[in-house]
Amino acid sequence: MKRGYALIILLCSWQLIFAQEQGDVFRHGKLKNGLTYYVRHSKTTPRHADFYLVQNVGALLEEDNQNGLAHFLEHMAFNGSESFKEGIPRFLNRRGIKQFNAMTGQDETIYHINYVPVSDQSLVDSCLLVLKDWSGFLLLNPVEIDKERGVIFEERRSRRDVNTRIREQVDPYVFNHSRYATRDVIGTVEVLSNFTPEELRAYYHDFYRPDQQAVIIVGDVDAIKIEEKIRQMFGSIPKRENPKPRFVCEIPDNLEPYYVKVQDKEITSPSIILTKRIREDSTLSPKERLRNNLLQQFYNKIMEKQLEAYINARDPFFTMTMMNHGKLVRNYNRWQVYVQAYPGKERQALKELLEAIERVKRFFLNEKELKKQVDAYLPGLEETGKNKDRLANSTYVQLYQNNFLEGNPVLSVEEDVAFSREILSKLTAKDLQEWVDSWYNDDKNWIYVMQSADASYDFPTRDEITKIRHDASLAELNALDFDLTAVPLMDFEVKGGEIVKEKNIKMLDAEEWTLSNGAKVYYKFTKADGVKVSLMGESKGGMSLLPAGDLPSAAALSRLMMRSGLYKHDMRMMQEILKGHHIVPNIALNERSEGVSAYCDSVEAKMMFQIIYLFFEKPRFSRDDFDKFVYMSKMQEQNKVLTVNDTIAEQMKKLRVKDSPRLWEVNEAYYDAMNYDKMVAIYKDRFQDAFDFTFYLTGNIPREEARTLVRQYLGAIPSIYRKEQPVKHSLKKEGSITETIEANLPDEKYYVNIEFSNKLKLKSEEDLAIDIIQLILNNRYRDIIREDEGGSYGVNVDASYSKGVDAGQYLGVSFETNTTKGDRMRAIVHEQIRKLVDEGVSDEDVEDAVLMMRKGRASVLGNRGNAHWMEALRYYAETGKDIDSPAYFEKPLEKLNGKAVQALAKKFFDSAECVDIVVKSKE
Repeated sequence: MKRGYALIILLCSWQLIFAQEQGDVFRHGKLKNGLTYYVRHSKTTPRHADFYLVQNVGALLEEDNQNGLAHFLEHMAFNGSESFKEGIPRFLNRRGIKQFNAMTGQDETIYHINYVPVSDQSLVDSCLLVLKDWSGFLLLNPVEIDKERGVIFEERRSRRDVNTRIREQVDPYVFNHSRYATRDVIGTVEVLSNFTPEELRAYYHDFYRPDQQAVIIVGDVDAIKIEEKIRQMFGSIPKRENPKPRFVCEIPDNLEPYYVKVQDKEITSPSIILTKRIREDSTLSPKERLRNNLLQQFYNKIMEKQLEAYINARDPFFTMTMMNHGKLVRNYNRWQVYVQAYPGKERQALKELLEAIERVKRFFLNEKELKKQVDAYLPGLEETGKNKDRLANSTYVQLYQNNFLEGNPVLSVEEDVAFSREILSKLTAKDLQEWVDSWYNDDKNWIYVMQSADASYDFPTRDEITKIRHDASLAELNALDFDLTAVPLMDFEVKGGEIVKEKNIKMLDAEEWTLSNGAKVYYKFTKADGVKVSLMGESKGGMSLLPAGDLPSAAALSRLMMRSGLYKHDMRMMQEILKGHHIVPNIALNERSEGVSAYCDSVEAKMMFQIIYLFFEKPRFSRDDFDKFVYMSKMQEQNKVLTVNDTIAEQMKKLRVKDSPRLWEVNEAYYDAMNYDKMVAIYKDRFQDAFDFTFYLTGNIPREEARTLVRQYLGAIPSIYRKEQPVKHSLKKEGSITETIEANLPDEKYYVNIEFSNKLKLKSEEDLAIDIIQLILNNRYRDIIREDEGGSYGVNVDASYSKGVDAGQYLGVSFETNTTKGDRMRAIVHEQIRKLVDEGVSDEDVEDAVLMMRKGRASVLGNRGNAHWMEALRYYAETGKDIDSPAYFEKPLEKLNGKAVQALAKKFFDSAECVDIVVKSKE
């Protein structure tokens, strides 16, 4: 059970407001002008806080001639305001704040600034001022509005993928032609092209007003002082006289099922989705709503468990299925089932699946199954109570948002736990059965969706599906008992090894242990991630050591590892054994390495070590699972619908990759080359030698316990004492490439992907200069390509570098634009790089970048959890050095200025390979 899970369940569909904790921890109230505020002191992010403005208005409030204005306003909120004339992002960036954004939905719009240092009081005041300006003091400059139109058009273009096209065909029926179906947030081209600044200001005035707004501050703040600042800053905003009503959108019932055939050439496999729209009962009390929320969770889990058991025990007509009862939109839920059948077997698959669901409904919504769910849920309540001071800021933010937007109550953790316990103690199977009967059985509000690339595909008709549904509800069915009782993970003793050599690593406050089998273990104790413990083991070699003919079998191994379970336990038994535990194991065979890993709570460390031991000594494979995997893969390949993306991928491969027997074409011959015995042999070869593995152990596990478990389980893994190195197979074509690929892409799309790579031996300050170049180019492309040219929704600039034998550097620029502007935007990328090389950058720009990097560094060093220490231990094992040493960051950073950055830019770009490939729509 995840922390905060029990609290989060309270976020769904309550109606009352409970006063809670009105003290120095939590402050909540409403100003005379109608603005609501929530302030929460939390120590989850020490010395930092999150700032939110929640607007109870989204796209649904738009008239037809305003379609898209709510989202357009969200964009304009970053283009200039009364207190920040040059734009809020420019101010926040200069202050080292990088985590800020906004989201427009159909029912709400949310602005946020995250991870703000609260030690700087002027910055806290400024962030509050940002929220105030967002609330009603945007400049909405006509010039900036016209510039932003291009950005919005490009965002709209980037969204128009196969999922959007499917949604456009389905939404009119799912939402029964209500505003939910016609307000897609992004808006129409006609409105976005033609609205006037006055029309945008009118919408802004109508709905951005205090009575529809909430300010939420959560973090390491003085709640009382922040409350006073909110009252002073926002209290002066006048209350709106005669405001426009904030109506609630209703979705009409459809008394007969809707039947929709969706056709799109990018749909790769035919499938069926059955959806039932369910209106929430607004008359329920808070306790009844919480009860229903719990029933929903338990129903989903019981269904998931029983359907999975059915699939594992049978050979059904469907290859994939998903089922869930959950949220649709405000005030509405939906039950949905997805099924992908064997080709031509949709009728049989749907009949079998709906009968399986009916079987669960009749025989497994019982007291025994409900008790299992309640028993599994209760420890989560306890954990929530124990860790109430460690709940994430986002949990509280979501709680307060739902209170403001939907009237859900605000409860303390103690109240939450007590309230939930009371409900769970009275919950019965009859409650669960009656809850399902209340929405499942009638024909109202059903939507049947058939999806395929082929418009003539032989799907069942509407009447056939309705008959299959009805017949399933009346079918004579027998209970199928898939119940399992967990057995011990290990039923034998393990003869462990010894720690034969020890070394203190003072620079990391860690230890290095050498085991009697030759394996090395690096150990670091830390409580930074609470009770979590992480373990990883890795060995060099991987698939690079295999002959080309074995690679298909290795690929099968990568897909099937753990699929058949572990030791003598199949996957269902393993799931039963691990039920209630927080252990997440993994095993991987990569190109140049193989590895095992797991993380868990500290009390489960012994079982985690046992699993790692069994990975090496008692893996489990099933020939039946292998044969089924190969059969299914071949069948999918035979019925695969080639899409434009497949065509593009094939052309890209020809441009960038050499011909090699190691690069198999994925076809029937590829799957025919998979061999079960060879797959098992590859596994045993790659995971048989402890001597060639290095293990890393971090987290909240005391030293003596760690040593005991390491000796007992890692020390017991046999060794054959080999030391391997991966083989470097040079498969990428060398040299620069400039190419334009034309494809049958809709919507006049133009994808730019430009990559620079080099293999220089650089000093630490030169490595850091690459980071600065990445930041500077990111800012330039944003200002020019996005803001000035309106040429893209966003430009992504990535940079990386590596040291050692395989030293190398990389910088890539990618974005989407349109065919009209594409060539010019592509040229701008190169022009700005040439300008940087020839003219350099100012010391001021470098100082701004250095400031951001220092703040990012401080954040990293202040939050070093298991993942960070794992990487630090790996770096030490490889180099003998401290990854956090000032010698790699603070000291070289002091050497950087405009001249140094320009020198590195010239050194890198002038000798770099450039792969410049554009994919665009055919004209």
